[in-house]
Amino acid sequence: YNEYKSYLRTKVSMSAIEELKLVDNFWGSEFNSTTGYDRITQRMKQGKQSITDYVEFIKKRSQIELKYGREMMQLANSILGRDELGTMHSTLEILHKETLEIGKAALQCATALNSKIVEDLNEFKEKQREERRQREEVMKKVISNKKRIYDHMIRCKSVYEKACSDADKSSEILQQNMTQPSKKVDELKAKMKHAQVAAENADKKYIESVTSLEKVRQGWESDYAAYCQKMQALEKQRLTKMRNMLWLYTNICSQCLVDIDTRYEQVRKALEHCNVVYDINVYINQKKTGTSRPIEIKYINYYNSNVSLPQEVKKTSLSKVPQINDYERVVALYEYTAQSPEELDLAQGDLLVVIKKIDEIWYYGRHKNDKCGVFPVSYVKVLPM
Repeated sequence: YNEYKSYLRTKVSMSAIEELKLVDNFWGSEFNSTTGYDRITQRMKQGKQSITDYVEFIKKRSQIELKYGREMMQLANSILGRDELGTMHSTLEILHKETLEIGKAALQCATALNSKIVEDLNEFKEKQREERRQREEVMKKVISNKKRIYDHMIRCKSVYEKACSDADKSSEILQQNMTQPSKKVDELKAKMKHAQVAAENADKKYIESVTSLEKVRQGWESDYAAYCQKMQALEKQRLTKMRNMLWLYTNICSQCLVDIDTRYEQVRKALEHCNVVYDINVYINQKKTGTSRPIEIKYINYYNSNVSLPQEVKKTSLSKVPQINDYERVVALYEYTAQSPEELDLAQGDLLVVIKKIDEIWYYGRHKNDKCGVFPVSYVKVLPM
């Protein structure tokens, strides 16, 4: 990425870039070296893996769009705003419809990614693989044959050098023994002649092996040059294909987002016409219960009321009962069922006004329905004033 940014800063025109050639840069001075071939082959494998990785990337992105599209369509089936009225009801209907369309757009995006990129790249990768395989099989045979001929030449050279050395030794021995009897000299001459013939034969075979090796070398060089040119052409095709597929991926996803935004725009337009006051008025007109309000509830003095206390309360002098502040309120913590007519039934959450505290166990007070009676202290909680 940093190299790419550096390249952009140089503002070099693409047309100004000189194209280097594989065929000019991947040789080696050692006769049997395959370093250049191995590196090009490795690059081809890396390119294949790059396509595989990109295909997997597109598949995963397609799965994301597929999952998102399905979930959006399921979401569109959700019940939304069933009790809304007026413009909010209309807006939610549009949101429901556009959510469904967004789901469809995502599914279309997933389909396009698979059909236009994944399938195309897999077919392209297979085609390149077959072309590389054919070329690499040829080069493997050429390299193997070159090495075989080279090894044969090395053996011929070794035989030739030994034969020449033997011929030279035979000649030296003959020169050193020229004063020997003629029979001995004749034997040495015969050995020297035999060594010289062997050296000449070895020389011929060595020359033939070098000539044969040179022909093989020339053939290998021609085949390797063709291989380099073909691999460069395949690499250019691959990079061009990758670039085009990246463009296509970007366009498909971008178009999907444009389609989705168009759907959201419909919701935005509906929201522009959503009127809060109008919707409240619609609700009131359709659901109103009346305009009459409850009458005022007046205060009832305990001492002026005809309230009867339970027997156990009546036995207690009211003058001795501790007083509670007027209008002190309590809330029922638990449900309580009256055990006598003088007691009050309580439901959890009931509000009561305490008129008197009979003792540590009982309150005397008024229920929300204006009924007065006693109830247990432990079943209620005093509310702050």
